[in-house]
Amino acid sequence: MVNSVIYATKKGSAEIYAKAFAQKKNYPIYEHKQVLSEDLIDAEKIYYFASVYAGSLLGIEELKKKVPKNSQLTILPVGLSSANDHEKLAEIREGIVKVFPQAKIIHLRGRLNKEQLKLPEKLIIKMISKSSRKKSEQEKLDIEKAIEQVDTTGSVDYLDLAELVNID
Repeated sequence: MVNSVIYATKKGSAEIYAKAFAQKKNYPIYEHKQVLSEDLIDAEKIYYFASVYAGSLLGIEELKKKVPKNSQLTILPVGLSSANDHEKLAEIREGIVKVFPQAKIIHLRGRLNKEQLKLPEKLIIKMISKSSRKKSEQEKLDIEKAIEQVDTTGSVDYLDLAELVNID
């Protein structure tokens, strides 16, 4: 039996975490679109690092078709929400549990650079930021503060590879 790492990313944060983790553990690593069911047939544990977009995990439905039923699955959503964003994290967790009820879930924070965004994504950032600015600082979620920062400064970076130490 082997352990495997899979990642799904659009802007790179999940890939950075996944590659660092796979290298540290000496596990094979796959991009979610390239991994085949056959690649995972002997996997005892599978670690899935995936970007969060609008509260959903990138590639989770495709993963369901590829993961063997007997594998232990750890899902690592990577987004801008912090541990303080309880409702947002609960929404993400709920979406994961619908697909993988037995998965262990560990949230990680990523980064976002406005230059990487396409026009529709930039408009969404602008809208969320504008809405967030109407709230008091105490009312804002950490994700809203991060999006405001992306809108005003162009980027935010919460990547913390030291977090990988806590993953077994």
